[in-house]
Amino acid sequence: MFCLYEADGEYFDISDPAHIVRDSFTIGREAQEAPGYYVGEGCIGCKLCYSVCPQKCIDITKKPVVIDQHHCLHCGQCAKICPKQAIEKRV
Repeated sequence: MFCLYEADGEYFDISDPAHIVRDSFTIGREAQEAPGYYVGEGCIGCKLCYSVCPQKCIDITKKPVVIDQHHCLHCGQCAKICPKQAIEKRV
C-alpha cells in the first residue's frame, strides 16, 4: 500500500478519436494553470490557427481566440502558423 501526498498528472480519453479529451489533475496542492498553448493579446483574429487544428478546439468567435485545453493535443500547429506569433506554449 502507498499514499500520494503530492502529484501532478494528466489523462486522455481517446474513446472517440475525432474528439479526444485531455485533462490535468493535482493531488495535495493548489492546482496550477494547465500546460499547453495559449493565445495572447497580439491575436488579430485571422483564424489560421483553427484551420490547422486537428481537434478544432479553438473558439474563433472571440478575439483573441481561445484554445480549449481539455481537447488540445499540444501538437503546436496553431503556434507554427500564427502570423503574429501570438500563440505561446506554457509548461
